[in-house]
Amino acid sequence: MWSERFKVFTRTSIWRFTLIFTLIVLLICTSILALVYQFTVGEQKRQIAQQVTITAQGFADLSESSSMTAKDFKTAIQQRIKRSNAVVLVLSHDAQVIGNLNSLPQELPEFPTLRHFPIAVVDHLGDTTVEILLGTNLQTRFGDLSIGLFDNNYQVLEKNFITASIVALILALVLTLISGFLLNRRVLSRVKQIAELTAHVKAGRLKSRLPISTKQDEFDMIAEQINQMLDEIDDLIGSVSQVTDNIAHDLRTPLSRIRISVEDSIDNDSAIYQSDQWKENLLDEIDNVIHTFNAMLELSRLEKGVQNKPSSSVNISTLCQDVFELAEPLAEDKNQRFTFVDNTHQNELGKPIFADANLLFRAVYNIVENAIKYTQIQGVISLAVNYSEIGVDISVIDNGPGIPEAQHEAVFKRLYRLDASRQEGGFGLGLSIVKAIAELHSGKLLLTSLSPGLSIRLSLPQNL
Repeated sequence: MWSERFKVFTRTSIWRFTLIFTLIVLLICTSILALVYQFTVGEQKRQIAQQVTITAQGFADLSESSSMTAKDFKTAIQQRIKRSNAVVLVLSHDAQVIGNLNSLPQELPEFPTLRHFPIAVVDHLGDTTVEILLGTNLQTRFGDLSIGLFDNNYQVLEKNFITASIVALILALVLTLISGFLLNRRVLSRVKQIAELTAHVKAGRLKSRLPISTKQDEFDMIAEQINQMLDEIDDLIGSVSQVTDNIAHDLRTPLSRIRISVEDSIDNDSAIYQSDQWKENLLDEIDNVIHTFNAMLELSRLEKGVQNKPSSSVNISTLCQDVFELAEPLAEDKNQRFTFVDNTHQNELGKPIFADANLLFRAVYNIVENAIKYTQIQGVISLAVNYSEIGVDISVIDNGPGIPEAQHEAVFKRLYRLDASRQEGGFGLGLSIVKAIAELHSGKLLLTSLSPGLSIRLSLPQNL
């Protein structure tokens, strides 16, 4: 079990990123430690080597001097030994050893090559210790001269530095791996939540949602987007179910009447069925069914953007005047006071309104027709056109029963009706089509509840 979990854990992209990050951290730490080494231990080693080189070069110059004798050269060695206890000088000449060592060190490289070598030192108590020197062998005309400087600390410093560097690198490795482990564990837990959610949704539990913390990090942002998507999917599924129910209800009545009429015509030879009236009624029922499907297809085309982008200039004032004249007889039949107010003559647009005249006429007429239909007898309805800062506003205001604010969004759904019994005429597609036409023109459709009545404002921009 643990091996499987470890395999899953190590296959994640976060874990691979952690390993890459750990490698980068180790490389950076190693580079920094190398620089520190060069400026501390390395600098000390270079200074000692430089001192040995300068001392050797000085004696080489002395030996090459034409005025220098063997006696003077030996005297110079003795004087240098007296001035500094840190330097070791040994001259081998004519089987004699002169200097502060009893014998000449063996296997010293020739100058300018330098090398560390040990010597035994006896203190004033008679104790013998081993000291480390950095030196070289210089061949002069007075004999071989071994030159060295005490460098006891180089091994200790180098060893301590290497130990500290290894410990630091191990700590960096452990800390980065632990941080990566914790980060990977946290990421995997959030990914696991998403995987569990998708499994629940796949199983049909559409109400499942991702938890959102107060951190508002990138995972919370993703969770919010997924939750919003699921909400929309849930709404769409509910809408599809509701539309299906509405279609079934709206089609059942006319189809039932059609079936009854056909059955009666077969079983009944009365004079009613000898005339063409029942056939005309039958055709009306069929036309209503066809009109419903045509309206739904038109709405689908509008929502999918199948319609071409409007590109012709439209006189909004003239269009609304035509709508008013066409709908005025409907208002007169219900003794309603229907008025048209054109405020466009008070302010002229700098740019024209581009629209599809036929679709825009359809949208305005649908709004007006709904207002006349649902406003009571002797009600008041007004159609007004006003220019705004961004374009034009077409408003239809009535004093009818209005629409509750809680249902302002719902009325734009397909086949939605305020009348739950669906006894009133209509298909519930009017405002859906109006909204689709408004969005096709980059406009907005706004509903405002009045006391009493309703205001519907169609806002269109100057340019699409």
